[in-house]
Amino acid sequence: MMDECLVFERTLSTLQELIKHAEWWVHKDGVADLLQDASDPVYCAEDLLDSLHYDELLEKSEGNNTIGFSFLEFPKMKEVKGKLDQLIRKMENLDLHGVRQLFMDESVSLEPNLLPAEPKIIGRHKELLELINFLGLPEIIGKRVQGGDHQGMVEGRPDNVSVLPITGTGGVGKTALVHAIFSEKRVRDHFDLLIWICVSDGFDEKKLIKKLIQSAAESEMKSDDLRYLQKILTNGIIRHSRRFLLVIDDVQEDICQEDFHKWKSFLAPLDCAKPGSMVLVTTRFLKVAEHVGTMKHSMLEGLPEGNLWRLFKMHAFGSDNSDINPVLASIGRSIVSRLNGSPLGAQIIGRLLSLKLDPIYWRNILESELWEVVPHQENEGEDKISICSALKLSYQYLPFHLKRCFSFCSMYPRNYEFDAGTLVDCWVAVGLVLPYGSMLALDVGHLYFQQLVNRSLFQKAPTSSGYVMHDLVYDMAQHTSRNECFVIKDRCDLSRIPPSVRHLSVLGNSGLESSDLESLHTYKTLRSIICSSIDSNILTTSVVETWFSDLVNIRMLRFISCQLKELPENVGNLVHLRYLDISACEFDKFPDSFWRLYNLEILDARNCKIQHVPNDIVKLVNLQRVKLKDDLIRHRGCVPRVGNLVFLQEMPYYAVGDEPGRTIHELKNMNHLRGILEISGLCGVTGMEQSTEAVLHKKVYLDTLILSWHESIRPEKHNSSQEMEVLEGLRPSSNIKHLEVKFYMGAGFHPSWLHEDVLSSLASLSISSCPNISTLFGQPSRTDGSSSSSTGSFTGFRSLTKLCITWCKRLTGLDNFLHPEHLPAIKVIRLSNCEDLVSLPTKSLGEFLHLENLEVSHCWSLNWEQGLTLPLSLKVLKLEACGEFSDSALSCLRGLVALTNLDLQFCPSIESICTQIWSSLVSLENLKIVCCQGLNSIGGSESIARIGNVDIRHCPKLKELEQPFFRGCYC
Repeated sequence: MMDECLVFERTLSTLQELIKHAEWWVHKDGVADLLQDASDPVYCAEDLLDSLHYDELLEKSEGNNTIGFSFLEFPKMKEVKGKLDQLIRKMENLDLHGVRQLFMDESVSLEPNLLPAEPKIIGRHKELLELINFLGLPEIIGKRVQGGDHQGMVEGRPDNVSVLPITGTGGVGKTALVHAIFSEKRVRDHFDLLIWICVSDGFDEKKLIKKLIQSAAESEMKSDDLRYLQKILTNGIIRHSRRFLLVIDDVQEDICQEDFHKWKSFLAPLDCAKPGSMVLVTTRFLKVAEHVGTMKHSMLEGLPEGNLWRLFKMHAFGSDNSDINPVLASIGRSIVSRLNGSPLGAQIIGRLLSLKLDPIYWRNILESELWEVVPHQENEGEDKISICSALKLSYQYLPFHLKRCFSFCSMYPRNYEFDAGTLVDCWVAVGLVLPYGSMLALDVGHLYFQQLVNRSLFQKAPTSSGYVMHDLVYDMAQHTSRNECFVIKDRCDLSRIPPSVRHLSVLGNSGLESSDLESLHTYKTLRSIICSSIDSNILTTSVVETWFSDLVNIRMLRFISCQLKELPENVGNLVHLRYLDISACEFDKFPDSFWRLYNLEILDARNCKIQHVPNDIVKLVNLQRVKLKDDLIRHRGCVPRVGNLVFLQEMPYYAVGDEPGRTIHELKNMNHLRGILEISGLCGVTGMEQSTEAVLHKKVYLDTLILSWHESIRPEKHNSSQEMEVLEGLRPSSNIKHLEVKFYMGAGFHPSWLHEDVLSSLASLSISSCPNISTLFGQPSRTDGSSSSSTGSFTGFRSLTKLCITWCKRLTGLDNFLHPEHLPAIKVIRLSNCEDLVSLPTKSLGEFLHLENLEVSHCWSLNWEQGLTLPLSLKVLKLEACGEFSDSALSCLRGLVALTNLDLQFCPSIESICTQIWSSLVSLENLKIVCCQGLNSIGGSESIARIGNVDIRHCPKLKELEQPFFRGCYC
């Protein structure tokens, strides 16, 4: 049987390679149809192989030889292989070779192509100023440009709100221009409320008012009652603000229906707004602009060729530099002449050409037959033809893996704001992204996303941290996936679902009934379903149960803002499921069959009301990430045998215990952990042989490691030498950036791995509540505490920027460590509660050229030398209860021009602070002087008059001002 499976896999791989080649020629007659014919057998083959993999997991997990794939599916495998072989012959007969082999690199680029940030608006300065002039900014009232028609209000419109439409063809730069206006500081200062809403997927006045309320009040509105929504908008939002600027982006022709009734319903509540409020509307349709405007619309034309060439150069070469290859410049100018003034076209083609500055590559793009391919819609103008050609070229030159990821995005509604991390999770779940060498699929997916951003197929959202697709780019994604991806927006869409649909979104407020949702069970090819904001009375348990019975090929299932009442028992049928989002659901238990979802990789159940992390979670052997309610985050590391989850990426806390399945050995194979890991209970580890079982040096994706032995600084019992051995065995990965050790009772702190050769990336080091340590680094101690001369002297950490040492009672000195040669990049030094610390290398502190924050507190035994110096880079200085810090030592403050915060507390030896010191601290903003018993003068209250925030109290000898004395934020 295994031999047949291997042959089957090779056959599938051969066909997939041919499909990659055929994608290049998808615009040719017959190729698109052949690719469509190939999709079903390929998906079916992938499902069969995945079923085989699941049966292997089932047998391994349950320990029995179930009658699974081997017998029941073998005839189907033979049938599918026959189809694959037939398709291979057909594709080989097409002889698909040519330019693709010259320029298509299907390998994963380890370094994304990073160009400079999006350039500023080019060639639109005049239009920008004209439009800003009509916003009523006080400094330009009376200085409006010529064109008084813009100021005339259209009869019958609200006088308090002006509506200014901007119209132009798709890709001409309407949104970019309005975003530049929206982002102008003087505009943002003038308006009290700024809101941006895109309506490219249709104008629904209820949804629009909801969005407006949500944007303004930051609260979600669930009601669909139009009158109620209008009242909330009028009384709760508009009337209580002063002046607003609202951008309604990409208004479509549907607004014209019913004599613009929806527009009038939306506009009515705005009538009570304060005068000077403004609505900017962008649209491609002149009829829309002429009707909705209270001011004459602004028509945006294509860019003149000179400005378009400048924009093109920015994207193709990364700058507007004139010193470029003359051959490329000549070809580039010819390409620009074909773009009919389209900024979007220049941006997309420029980014495409930037990938390879090669004249042959550029000339192939210039001479591509795609420039001549007519768009799918009839009667398109030259500008639409040119932008469509640019988009098709960009798509044609995408590597196959990026084509699939790009096309998948059309399963989301138009103008959807993508979160990069969530989208990558979806790609991975449905099999569009695979690991590459040592790179995890997650990291490969983020690389893919960045590559699509670099090609301008994603753009930063105007007012959030997310990403959006330009309307025309979305059209391209929708066209390339028209047989596989679909969005249900209303009941009419049910009849338009492609028979072989793979990825489906169902939007709330679509008018669907439970029976409509239940009917989706007939689309057995589905791999992804996203339900958004569907009421639980419609998305019932019965509907979901029907889906789980028939849609067994599902890999991604997301219920966004959908409160399912429960997960049906037959959820266990979804053996291919990788990603389950039930984040809005509040049920408190999972059905027993849930724990047989052995392929599940991501579980988002952040609002489920489960009281503890179920022990059965360790059965989900492919689980990578699980999101539970906040108070269960640390509980994940307390589940017995959590080491079964070898692919788990997030486990911020692991508690070592005595019972079976809770030892440090559980960490051995969890090498996919990333981010932060705190290991507590290390006092229960008996020696180095056990601690090495954690294999921390192989956890290369971790950047923060916290090692904790006891629960307090005074444990009932401890073994100092044993804890030193345990520490030695906990060697981290060289990728660790932040290391913290706490509640460690060892007498020495000299593990052999604590040096730059091992921890080359270390940026911060914290040693806390380790009361038996007397020295750090330098000559290491033996486990019995005696000195050893077998190891060389400490060489430092060149990347360390932050050092915190607290509650290390027996630590006596840091002279061998705290030196500029050892810590050349240090920015923050915090020392506190080190009672036996007697000295610091005070003469060399001034040589830490990057030191910005120095805090020393409750180090009672410190003796400060008179030669104390501090670096000019210092911004924060805190000295509290730190020994004999006297007036002479205070001279180190002179000339600290960068110092913004000075905090002196419990410094009894300070008697006076002279005026000259205050005058030299030109950046000082925050001053705190507390409980300095000997202080009798600060040079007069006028010496500190310019300091904004002051707190002086409990200084009994200081008579120059009345105490407590507070100013600024300390009041």
